Amino acid sequence: MLRSLTAGIVLAFAGSRANVARTILSCAGIVVGVGALILVVSASDFGQRFATAYSEANAGRPATLQVTVGTQITDRAAFEEDLVRAGGLDVSLYQQLARSPMTRVDGSVVPDVSYIGVDPELADIRRLNMAEGRWFTEADTGSLAPVMVVNQALADAFGEYTRVQIGSDHWMDVRVIGVVRDSALDSSWRSAYLLRSPASEELLFGTSSPPEGEEESELFEVMGSQTTYQVRIDPQDPAARDPWGGVFTDRLASASWRWGVEEPDAIMSYRADYAEQFDEVITYMSWGLMGIAAVTLTTGLLGVLNVGLVTVRERRRELATYRALGANRLTLFVAVVMESVVVSLVAGLIALAGCWALLTAGGAVLDRFVSLPADVPLNIPPSGVLVGLGSAALVGMLAGVVPAMRALRASVVAGLRE
Repeated sequence: MLRSLTAGIVLAFAGSRANVARTILSCAGIVVGVGALILVVSASDFGQRFATAYSEANAGRPATLQVTVGTQITDRAAFEEDLVRAGGLDVSLYQQLARSPMTRVDGSVVPDVSYIGVDPELADIRRLNMAEGRWFTEADTGSLAPVMVVNQALADAFGEYTRVQIGSDHWMDVRVIGVVRDSALDSSWRSAYLLRSPASEELLFGTSSPPEGEEESELFEVMGSQTTYQVRIDPQDPAARDPWGGVFTDRLASASWRWGVEEPDAIMSYRADYAEQFDEVITYMSWGLMGIAAVTLTTGLLGVLNVGLVTVRERRRELATYRALGANRLTLFVAVVMESVVVSLVAGLIALAGCWALLTAGGAVLDRFVSLPADVPLNIPPSGVLVGLGSAALVGMLAGVVPAMRALRASVVAGLRE
């Protein structure tokens, strides 16, 4: 049996080389179908990776909650302990300053800068793509001066900065240790992350009264008293399946008296990340595109089948000669089927090369308009290669079975007489 299989494969390759024009005609439909399938798989894979990276950079990793307390917290340490007890794996302050301090560089004021107070743990909750420098570490909390990381827009405004200062009543020198790529969560065009530390405590949690000469608005009163945290929980936690955060809120409210909050309605939490929504949209789009590719591939299959049937009819004498020289039925069957498989695999390789060139060029163009993360390249994933070549081989096999069965039913004597 092994000899028959080997002989059939050899005959298949010989037949493919001897009928180049027919092989090219058979390839055309398969190239389009397999190419479409590879592009669909590649686009789906890229879309999922890009959506994941975008979601993690702009809204947090899967199962990130934003928790806001609308009244003054009297014991912040107890509140953070309860955030962990309620299921928080990583907890970080995410406090937007109600009234941002003034900012100046080398004595020149930089307008329109907003500040968000954070902890080093924010890097475990969100994907922070650093353009320069680094993110905060626990060692930075011991700094005698406030420490901050700025976004690219603010870094460009600073220019070649040597001395950055912030303040309202008095100016304080600030250490800028890194530049993070711009994010959709930047509260304004120019944003800075201010590390919570003893040096920045007054800026983050100091008096909420406005400067002298300004009237205190109702909005300022609300923003000055509320506190916001970001919390990452286990994606399998029941609280993660509640987008409105009711489960997590109830857990916190049961112990709110420990940190000075008497009204449970003052606590609000909700699911901040949107990875699931992205995945759902991409899945629907992938299924739709996969259906189009399957129709195209079926058209290619019918083309190969048609060419195979015509080929068997034209090669009756050749096939009859093989039988007369001692080739058994299995050898002949394998030869016809494998010839179709070889044609399809050649088409699959052509489609793979074409898709690689197209995606390489597309990636270079896309990179000019969108800043892609380093770990999200536009390329053909291994699954795309397997699906493309696997579907090509399967189509070739299916398209070769019917012609092979017809070849076996043909009379050897009638074939030799032609």
